[in-house]
Amino acid sequence: MKLPQDTIPGEDVPSHDTAMRAVDSNHNVRIFTEDDIRRITRNYSTLIGKGGFGEVYEGIFDDNYDLVAVKRYIREDLRKEFMEEVNIHSKMCHKNVVKLIGYCIGESTLTMVTEYISRGNLDDMLHNTNSFITLDSRLGIAIGCAEALSYMHSMHLSMNSLVCHGDIKPANILLDDNLVAKVSDFGLSRLLSGGITRYTRNVKGSLDYMDPIYLREGRLTPRSDTYSFGSVLLELIARKRVKQGEINLIVAFSKACEKGKGRKDLFDAEIANENNIKILEELGKLATECLTMDIGKRPHMSDVAERLLMLRKFQKAGDENTSWRFLWGVQISWPRKYKHDTSLSSSSSLEQVRKSFGIFKRNSGNFDILKELGNVRIFTMAELDEATQNYSCLIGESLSSEVYKGALEDNTKVTVKKYIGKVDDLKEEFINGGMILSQIVHKNIIKLLGCCMDAYSPIFVYEYAAKGSLSNILNGMDQFLPDLRLKIAVKIAEALEYLHSTATGIIGHGYIVPAKILLDDNFMPKLSGFSWARRLNMENKIPVGDTVVSGCFPQNMTCDDQPVVLKVKTDVYQFGVLLLVLISRKNYKFYEDHHHLIFEFVTAYKNDSRGRAFFDADITAEEDITVLEAMGMLALRCTCSELDDRPTMKEVAEHLRMIRRSWKRTCNIFRC
Repeated sequence: MKLPQDTIPGEDVPSHDTAMRAVDSNHNVRIFTEDDIRRITRNYSTLIGKGGFGEVYEGIFDDNYDLVAVKRYIREDLRKEFMEEVNIHSKMCHKNVVKLIGYCIGESTLTMVTEYISRGNLDDMLHNTNSFITLDSRLGIAIGCAEALSYMHSMHLSMNSLVCHGDIKPANILLDDNLVAKVSDFGLSRLLSGGITRYTRNVKGSLDYMDPIYLREGRLTPRSDTYSFGSVLLELIARKRVKQGEINLIVAFSKACEKGKGRKDLFDAEIANENNIKILEELGKLATECLTMDIGKRPHMSDVAERLLMLRKFQKAGDENTSWRFLWGVQISWPRKYKHDTSLSSSSSLEQVRKSFGIFKRNSGNFDILKELGNVRIFTMAELDEATQNYSCLIGESLSSEVYKGALEDNTKVTVKKYIGKVDDLKEEFINGGMILSQIVHKNIIKLLGCCMDAYSPIFVYEYAAKGSLSNILNGMDQFLPDLRLKIAVKIAEALEYLHSTATGIIGHGYIVPAKILLDDNFMPKLSGFSWARRLNMENKIPVGDTVVSGCFPQNMTCDDQPVVLKVKTDVYQFGVLLLVLISRKNYKFYEDHHHLIFEFVTAYKNDSRGRAFFDADITAEEDITVLEAMGMLALRCTCSELDDRPTMKEVAEHLRMIRRSWKRTCNIFRC
């Protein structure tokens, strides 16, 4: 039931110009031309979805290697509604919300570009495949969706308005490779400015999942989303549509709850075993609370998320040691009793952290450092024990740390780094690796998700990089194609360009080596290893609060006899060495072999003016050899002895992009 425009008493629909200005003020959202969209989609060659709004195509950025989804709208007369959707979506920044990359308003098209989510939508997974989905995975999907809605319903804290999604259903919940939920499609979403209710004469949405009060009265509130979420939750535990033929899951579950029996037959038989039945019953109860017709009794989505988190904890622990009677007797108090504080905004939270973190117990003067960690989640030891299954999957270790694989409540895969060195030695690690990284947001820099301060030594939680490090690739990958080498070079150069920009206050990384370059499932490189990173004074490029950093680099790393001053040009030097590694596939010891690597390439270059003897022997195509030669020459510029003669990382990144564009054109000519 869709009509062209909402009418809200006392509130105007944002005009096209107003929405455009709001989006333009968000510098993270790109504006594409129609030619851009045709190039990204290869002239709309790969259709991946279709609906009442239009079509969705797979796309890829030529220079950025990123897979994207391009949503093309059928009707061209809905520009105002389109811009309102873009305006709302552009305000979203949450791990369980699909990221908006950009949009295009052309003469003949309206298109929106978002991140590409690999596993499709929940509706297809539940109802159009036979794949087995564990209860744990289903709980993770529910938690991710609930946390996204809780975030939308609390956005008024920062922008004097909240967002009602308006169309929560399985088809609008996308799933990545790890079954992490991503809420999508904000076409029916509305900003509830300065309040929590909006009325409309023109009701829009999917009838099977729509709040009957909204349908009947035109009254849209965050509790409307709660109702829709309840329907989704039923589908997750029953693996049946809420309404199909004569079957109405909502009615069936409501009657079963009233009678106190008969629910077991409603659950998906694949997961309705003895170990899961209590969790499933509680999920059914929670769903029926969300679906009540008394809108005032529907729980807030923040409360729903907390109850789901608790259910997952007990599901993980098993019911042998659990007092279920006690648990459900106090469930009303869960949000207050069990909620973990993921920010450090309050003085009480800061004080609690200060007292619990051993590194800082001895020096209260460092208390202000903790204020910088407000962007990451503070984990408890119990939460990390659960996430890592009691640290059962070790994936790496060094003299100072152990690294484990884990998974969060919403199925997000993570890396948990547990330090085992001396406490005093780890303080610098925490300040550099924690404070600096917590304030950085870049797709090619490993994301710090949180840390644990219950332990005497710090524990950090990072996003998971499934393919391991570049060192693993150099030592174990059969085919290391030129395209992947260029991809790694370009993206790490762009990450360093970002670190050296005023957007971050200028940060010197200080440790650009293959072991610190991680790769995700799509071989997208992520720069890690920030233990030596420093914020630099913008005028003289020395560490803030530190004039000299000794012992961080081998002698003559910058070809000076003095102790090394951490400068951005040192990062350029190290990146030049990395380029030599990429073109030769020769790993090296950070403290010993970098000069030998440069000497070896210079010698090879003098012999044939190309350096061919230095290149990886697996690269044989002439057009690929030309690329390695260009990368080698750039490496020599980066590693020259005079600091002032080294290019900036901005210049390096642009030169590498130019090399890649030229190589792509040459490859196309050869194919023809």
